[in-house]
Amino acid sequence: MFKVLQTYKSSTSIALSFVVRFRRCTTKTMQVFTQKRNPITGSTEWELQHENYDYHQEIARSGFADMLHDKERNQKYYRALRLAIKKMHSEGKKANVLDIGTGTGLLSIMAAKCGADSIVACEAFKPMAECCIKILQRNNVADKITVIQKRSTDIVVGENGDMKEKANILVTEVFDTELIGEGALSTFTHAHEHLLEKDCIVVPDSAVIYAQVVECPTMQKWNKLNDLADDDLDIILRTPQKMKDCAGSAAVHDILLSQLPRKAFRELSEQIPVFYYDWSGKTPIDLKKTVKQEFTVTNTGKAQMVFMWWELNMDTEGKIVLSCAPWWCHPDADLSSERPQDTIPWRDHWMQAVYYLPQELTVHKDTEVTLISCQDEYSLWFYLEDEKTKHKHYKRPVCECGVHMTFSRTHVSYLNDGKRSKKLLARLKEELVKDSVVLDLNGSTLLGLAAAKLGAKHVFILEDKKFNIGILHDYMKENFLENVTIIADVGDDILKDVTNVICDPNFSDAILPWENLKVAYLLHKYRSKLRDTVSIIPEGCEFWAMPVEFLDLHKIRVPLKVCEGIDVTIFDQLVESSRVLSDVEIEAQPLWEYPCTCRGIPRKLLALDFHNLKPKLATDGVNTFTDVESDERQPMNGFVVWTCWSVGGKVVSCGPTEWPAVGARLDWDPHTRQAVKILKYSREVSGDDKWNYQIVTDLDEGLFNITIDLEN
Repeated sequence: MFKVLQTYKSSTSIALSFVVRFRRCTTKTMQVFTQKRNPITGSTEWELQHENYDYHQEIARSGFADMLHDKERNQKYYRALRLAIKKMHSEGKKANVLDIGTGTGLLSIMAAKCGADSIVACEAFKPMAECCIKILQRNNVADKITVIQKRSTDIVVGENGDMKEKANILVTEVFDTELIGEGALSTFTHAHEHLLEKDCIVVPDSAVIYAQVVECPTMQKWNKLNDLADDDLDIILRTPQKMKDCAGSAAVHDILLSQLPRKAFRELSEQIPVFYYDWSGKTPIDLKKTVKQEFTVTNTGKAQMVFMWWELNMDTEGKIVLSCAPWWCHPDADLSSERPQDTIPWRDHWMQAVYYLPQELTVHKDTEVTLISCQDEYSLWFYLEDEKTKHKHYKRPVCECGVHMTFSRTHVSYLNDGKRSKKLLARLKEELVKDSVVLDLNGSTLLGLAAAKLGAKHVFILEDKKFNIGILHDYMKENFLENVTIIADVGDDILKDVTNVICDPNFSDAILPWENLKVAYLLHKYRSKLRDTVSIIPEGCEFWAMPVEFLDLHKIRVPLKVCEGIDVTIFDQLVESSRVLSDVEIEAQPLWEYPCTCRGIPRKLLALDFHNLKPKLATDGVNTFTDVESDERQPMNGFVVWTCWSVGGKVVSCGPTEWPAVGARLDWDPHTRQAVKILKYSREVSGDDKWNYQIVTDLDEGLFNITIDLEN
C-alpha cells in the first residue's frame, strides 16, 4: 500500500513547468515535471503531471462557473442587453454588439437571442475561446457571432482589421470584488477610444462604489496583532510598537460581510457613495483620483476600517440595478426575516471588501469627519481625518513591520484567537519547571517566546524563514528576551537537553488541515534523540468529518448544464476534465463565511498520539449518517474534514464551535480553514445511508492522503 502512496496536490504549492519532458513506453501522451513544495516536510519535490497541467489548472480555478451560477447577474445582463438592442432598433440603427471577455459566450448568445445585427466576441484565454466556439455551435448561433482570440486592447478596426466597423453596443463583465481590479478602467477607456461609436450604449452603463466606516474588533483581529494574555488577563508578550503603529497593507481583504455577526461591528457612518464610474463614454474615466467627503458620525466608536461594495446600473435609465451590498444595506434584503442574509443573491466572485485604515481614529456621534477615498488604476485605499488628525500624504499604505507581508490575514487572526492561546498558555505553565529546555517546532507562532517569558531556562525555536525570524527578533527585543535561540535545524546536542517540545499547531504556510501534521513529522524525525520523559504540547490530534448541505458554496463546483436557456454543457465538460488533471477533490475553505447544515453525526476518522507515533498508518471505515434508522430523506452535497488538538486533556477545535446537531445550521472556527469536498450532484440521504473514507499517512516521507465519498 505504501509503495503507491502519492502526495496530495497542495493549493499552496507553486507549480513551475520545466522543459524536461519524456515519453512513456506505453503512451504517446507528453508528460512534464512540476516542482512542488511539500508543506509538511518543507522540502521541494518533483511531481509528474500532464503536459498541459498549468493550462488545465487555470481552467479549473477560473471561477467562470461561479459567475454563471449567479442568476441575478445573468438575468440583469439579459434584460439590459434587450433594452439596448431595442433602443438602437427604435432609432433606425443596426445593433452591432462587442462582447469583451466573452468567456463561455453567454452574453453574446443573449445578444443574438435579443436580435442583435452583428456580434463580435473577444476572448484572449485560448481554451475558453475554443470552448466558446463550440458552445456557439451547440446553440446554433455560430453564424451570428464572430469570435476574436485576442485581448480587446489588441483588436484592430478597419477593412483589413479584426472588426470591419466600430460597435455601438458594448457588453462586458470585467469586474472583481474591488470593481476595478481586473483592469476595468483601462478596458473601457481603450474601447471608447478605438472600438466604439460615440453614441454607443454600454452594458452596464455605470457603477457606484460605496464605503461605510465601522468599528469591528472581530475583523481587526485579521489586521493587527494583539498583546498575548493568559487566563488572568496578564500580558505575557507585548506586541512590538512598530507592529501596533504599522499602517498595514492596502491589499483588499475580500470577504462575505453578510456572514459577519451583526453584533460584531458598529456602524460609524451611513453608506457613502465615494466613486462614480461612467462606463458610457460620455465623461472621461480617471485612472487615478482622490476624493474627500465630510460625513456625520452616526455612533461613537473607534474607526478601524472601511467596508466597501459596489453596484452596477445596467441600463441607461438606471432601472436595472445590480447591488453587491451586504444584507443590511442591500435593496432586496428582507429585513423581517430571521436570516436576512439568506434573502439576498449569493455570489462568491463579487464579495464585499474590507480596507483597514492606516490609523485608528476615535470619533464621536454627530461630529463631522472626513473620509479620504483614493484610487489608482487597479485598487483602492482609504484615510480618515478629523480636526486634530491630519495626514501628510494619502499614499497607498505600505507594511513596515513585516507582519502584513509575511502572514496571511487568517494566520494573523489565528494568533489573536484568545480562547486557543489561553488553553496553550495554561498547559505550558503546568509543564514548565525551573530548568526547562524548550524546543518550539513552529516559528510562525508566539508559543516559544511565551515559554521563554514564563520562565523556561532556554528556548530553541525551529525556523528558517527570514521574515518569520525578523518578527521573532522584534518580539524578543520588545519583551527583553535573552533566553531564546532561533535555529534552522535541530542538532543532537540540542535534542539531548530538551525537556519540553511545544508547537502551536498552525503553520503560516499551511492551508489544508493536515498540512499542520508538520508537528507530527518533526516529532517523528527527532523522537529517537529526545528523552523518554520529554513533555509534548499538544499531546495529539484527531481528524473528524461529517456530511453537510451547503447553502451556496457548492455552486463553485457543480455543473451548469443550462444557463438562462443556453446549453453550456461543453463548458461543464471542459472544467470537469481539467479538474481531474489538475485539482484535488478536497479543498480548503473558511466555512464561517459559507453557511451549511449538518446532515450526519460527526465521525472520528483518525487519532494520532504524539507520545506514541506510528511512522506509517492506514485506516478506513464506513459510517451511517446517523445512529438511528429513519426513512426521512434530506439533501446533502458535501463533506467537511477538520482537526481537533489535545492540549492538557482539553480540545482545541478547528471545526464547529459547538457540537453539531443533525439538521442544524453550523458555526465554524473563523481563525482556520476547513477541508471541503463538494459533490458533483446533490443527493437525498436518510439516516441509515452510508459514507466511507480512507486515510494513509507516512511520517517518514511527510505524506498524507485522504478520500471520502458516499457509498454506492
